[in-house]
Amino acid sequence: MNKIVNMYIDHAEFQAARGKVMYMKDWKEKLDAFLRFNEQEILKNCGKVSHEVAIALAAEEYKEFRKTQDKSYKSDFDKLVEENRKKTLIKKSPYK
Repeated sequence: MNKIVNMYIDHAEFQAARGKVMYMKDWKEKLDAFLRFNEQEILKNCGKVSHEVAIALAAEEYKEFRKTQDKSYKSDFDKLVEENRKKTLIKKSPYK
């Protein structure tokens, strides 16, 4: 889903950069054509998920994403300390 949204935003930015005037009805038609081109389903109605449920699902997904991100996160300070340790070890190495 994220990729298709990014592709469409890129498309919209390209249209704007070209100075093409677009109205909401134009964007609806472009979006439908874009989704068909990318072999995606076009909803005929509002869908089955309410706004509140979508927000709750997104919040849960984000919590899981943050757990993964936090485990692999290394601050700039930590990177600098690690880099300095490596440099110190290299300087003190008797094998140089």
